[in-house]
Amino acid sequence: MLGLLLGLAATTQCPHDPATTAGLRAAEADWVAAIETHDVARLGCRLAVEFTDADWRGRRVPRAAVLARLPTRDHGRLALSDLEVAIHGAVGTVRGVNTQTAADGTLAGRVRFTDLFVHRDGRWQAIAAQETVIAPDRPES
Repeated sequence: MLGLLLGLAATTQCPHDPATTAGLRAAEADWVAAIETHDVARLGCRLAVEFTDADWRGRRVPRAAVLARLPTRDHGRLALSDLEVAIHGAVGTVRGVNTQTAADGTLAGRVRFTDLFVHRDGRWQAIAAQETVIAPDRPES
């Protein structure tokens, strides 16, 4: 199954993004859209082959595991806020808050995140992500 998922990602025509802050912001939004729609091929375009996530539980999750678990992900919604986008040559960072709402509309949680991208092959590809849980009783500051 994983081989099939990775094969789909490899054969998909990936979008091209300008190497600008607007292009990076759009790439971040595309990543979220791929997650929400369970689109493995689309997410495969966004995640570089060396991508690793340091998730909210402190676990290292490689790209293959992220793609493999996407089809079974909850059907909740993700809303990004407090975004800070910066570019340093071919490297870009997106920092912000991700608020997840469950399919029934209840708050599932909030994390502060940092995503690290590289612009190559004409698109922004995520090479690392890190999330930290925001406690329910803490403000976003």
